[in-house]
Amino acid sequence: MTFKQPVLYQMLKEKFRTDTAIADALGVARPAVHTWRKHIPERIALLCHLSPDIPYVYNPADYGRDPNRLGLALTKPSQQ
Repeated sequence: MTFKQPVLYQMLKEKFRTDTAIADALGVARPAVHTWRKHIPERIALLCHLSPDIPYVYNPADYGRDPNRLGLALTKPSQQ
């Protein structure tokens, strides 16, 4: 777990207000969201990165991946 994990959960809480609303928005069961207080799954972090409405930027190193080897363009999508 890295320090950014709880920050992303807080961003989701601020945007959606409840775990139920977060679950509905991201297509998961509400009990799963409760576990995100300590660890957000990588696929959820990627979805949040892709959303222009959530100010989160995915960092591969937070998930034990070498950002240099992946060669990802991690620019945050803009609002359209």
